Amino acid sequence: MSDPNRPYDGDYGEQPPPAYPPPGQTPGVPNQPVGQPPADARAQPVTTGTENPRLALEVGRYWAGALATTLVAALIGLTASVILEQVLGLDVQPQADLLGTGSDTMAWVVAGALFALLAAVVLYLLVLSTPRPRSFFGWVVTLATVILAAVPFAGQADLVPAILAAVVWIIIGSAVFSLLTGTLSRTVVQRTTV
Repeated sequence: MSDPNRPYDGDYGEQPPPAYPPPGQTPGVPNQPVGQPPADARAQPVTTGTENPRLALEVGRYWAGALATTLVAALIGLTASVILEQVLGLDVQPQADLLGTGSDTMAWVVAGALFALLAAVVLYLLVLSTPRPRSFFGWVVTLATVILAAVPFAGQADLVPAILAAVVWIIIGSAVFSLLTGTLSRTVVQRTTV
């Protein structure tokens, strides 16, 4: 009968482990962990010589994620308008009707979608042209969201509708930032050109 704690089984042609250290290893000295460089190895840059590291995107997957983000932002505008105005009976500062739909609800849908689409284009251009594109994108989206949330307070706007519009913009901006940076982390690749 075989012992289940035994690391090999001679009945099936398995060989016992060697009783001596592998070649190149001194007895009593631990092996170098797998995947780790030797302790005396010097750190080498990712590229050397004339190679120029750049970030690239898997374009199809990136734009699929960008379009999904645009849909989410449009649905946030629709949801906010329906819940706040039609369900709760609150007034929300209307957005500029860029497409001339004549509906405050559709104006929010279009505004959310355009914000997400423009943010996707900006992120795409930042990845192709700047170091640390995620940091620059964070600042761009944050500042754009702050500006759009402050616009309802300009002029003689009522306080409650302006606050509700600002909250909707903050939610849209947060969603766009988190979804697009998540898309970026899944689609960005390191390429090396000579």
